Amino acid sequence: MNWHVAKRMGVVLAVALLAACSDDGDGGGKADGGSSDGGTNTGKSLGPGLGRSKDDPTGQAFALPAGLTLENPIVAYVPENPEDCDDKYSDEANGSGEEVRVCLIFKNTTSSPITVTLPPGLILKSTNDDVQNGIIVQTISIVVPPGERYFAPMFAYCVNQDRSTTGLDDRYELGPAVTHKDFQEVFTLLAGKKLTREAAGRVQTVVHHVSQGEGLSAADRATLQSL
Repeated sequence: MNWHVAKRMGVVLAVALLAACSDDGDGGGKADGGSSDGGTNTGKSLGPGLGRSKDDPTGQAFALPAGLTLENPIVAYVPENPEDCDDKYSDEANGSGEEVRVCLIFKNTTSSPITVTLPPGLILKSTNDDVQNGIIVQTISIVVPPGERYFAPMFAYCVNQDRSTTGLDDRYELGPAVTHKDFQEVFTLLAGKKLTREAAGRVQTVVHHVSQGEGLSAADRATLQSL
């Protein structure tokens, strides 16, 4: 067994041992969709594709700029073994979040760079409804050079606390951008902030509360404002 195979097997084992996407404990949200920190709703889903819903996500449709294509399905990304994402490590990744990590592979068919702007609220829809969907919470801009296959690792947040964590073989598609009021407030509170890994864990807790229909509590707002 060469070292490449051994390393890949180690990553697979590490992924297999991960628990399902979970509340990080800072906000007190309950697994059954209830809230212990002042949420305004005790539902289990804010809308389709969120929380415990297995329906397709809905929202504002997203389209790539002219001259730019995206390979589908979108493949999972493992920072510890980035061979399938042009050997790009975490320090070259876009976005934040610890739960949903993918490699976007673009092709710019023009002779000039193209900037693609991914809006907050954009959903990464899992092709397997037992695996969590992802969401980005801040604007992400990626400059794609002309005439080449360009790899862009991206981190996002989980919106389905009860589903399985993203694994090496999981695949995604770009979905719509959600327009729910509570999420819009989350995006406004996070605009312009530089999110560390520790901060991303706290954001994930808030995202769970909102996606499960608990509402955005005063404690959640304070958490986001403090980042």
